[in-house]
Amino acid sequence: MTKLEVSLIWQGCARGKFTVRAKGCILAVLRWGTADAPLENWGPFAYVPVDPAGNGAFFFEGFRGIPAEATHVWAACWAGDFSSREDVSVPIPAQFLPAADMPEDTLRFSVLTDLHLSSKPWTIRQALRSAESEFIFLLGDSSNDGLKEQFDAFRACIEETVPEKIILPVTGNHDVLHASRDASQDGCGNYAAFQKYLLQKDEAQGYGISFDPEGRAYALKIGSLDVIGLQCVTDKRRFLFPEERQIDWLEDRLRLTDADWHIILCHAPLLKHNPNRNEGMPYLDKNRRLQEIVDRTGGIIFLNGHTHVSPNGPGGNGEFDKPRRNIYLDCGSVVATDTSRIDGLMTPDWKDGCVTELAVARDLVEIRMRSVRTGIGFSRGYYRFPTGNTEAGGPYYIQPEKKGHMRPVRE
Repeated sequence: MTKLEVSLIWQGCARGKFTVRAKGCILAVLRWGTADAPLENWGPFAYVPVDPAGNGAFFFEGFRGIPAEATHVWAACWAGDFSSREDVSVPIPAQFLPAADMPEDTLRFSVLTDLHLSSKPWTIRQALRSAESEFIFLLGDSSNDGLKEQFDAFRACIEETVPEKIILPVTGNHDVLHASRDASQDGCGNYAAFQKYLLQKDEAQGYGISFDPEGRAYALKIGSLDVIGLQCVTDKRRFLFPEERQIDWLEDRLRLTDADWHIILCHAPLLKHNPNRNEGMPYLDKNRRLQEIVDRTGGIIFLNGHTHVSPNGPGGNGEFDKPRRNIYLDCGSVVATDTSRIDGLMTPDWKDGCVTELAVARDLVEIRMRSVRTGIGFSRGYYRFPTGNTEAGGPYYIQPEKKGHMRPVRE
């Protein structure tokens, strides 16, 4: 007889152990579902090998959430020759189901990063069309070589697909001309013109934008949120803030601006919160100072691209530092993501380019990542962070261990 057992730890969190007992089967595919069937708009979260004795187990690492519409866990258990399967489901215990729906005043944003437009813009059009929100964050490497014609093509894609949307960009290392091309050109000039075009469109729709003293970094209020775009790349594609005053300006902005959340857009991640979690040289020249400012301020959602790491990796790409009320999200790239860190079986679509949907309320943040190609949600790319009380309550958070690694903390 086929059986499925689920042992969870925290309300609304998928972290836990999933055990399958299916004699004569070779593989179990685990999905979220209802009492009637698996959820069609969400892909599997695990492919579990079953041993000759009929036993298989999967431990869900990281801090992914349980989708709000899920009430059951389903296992499709396949026979050894894949000629037949047996489906089994178990209800998620009520104490582990998500506690609340997103409030009506939730603000929603779509995040696209590492699009790497070269000469074929069809992927860019597909990615722009896949963005559900009226606000789109572009987290850098929108172009592949920093060429004017690539930014012109990207601009044409926007005008053809989403001319009415508010688009907020930051620069990536590929948005800068390579030094060997033409030393007489401003390496960041083509991106600067692209950013000016987008932000002028946003201002024309009524959004007031403030700039740092050099006019590179910028900020604006969207509802109760403060959105800040940091420019962390200089000529020669180095991860340097062009001027120290950009960080001074950021610190003043965070200190003086009242907001439920500050959302920081930055192409490169902070060292303490990159998906590899290895010690070494930081991505950013002012990595340590920026981290200190973020830690001291709190109430920050830090979004980055650059790494191309798949959201389907074992540890995941989303982190919640509960004591400081900070969220870090390494957003999957629009080009094919890196699945080299995933051991064992996986479905081919886990390599697909990714669009991230961010829903932000005062006390609850929801993150959904899904395939640009199919629109199907990555169950390993879903997070639901209750953030209202950082002193007590709330299910979980992470804190750095020694040597840069991360560990869960049970309360």
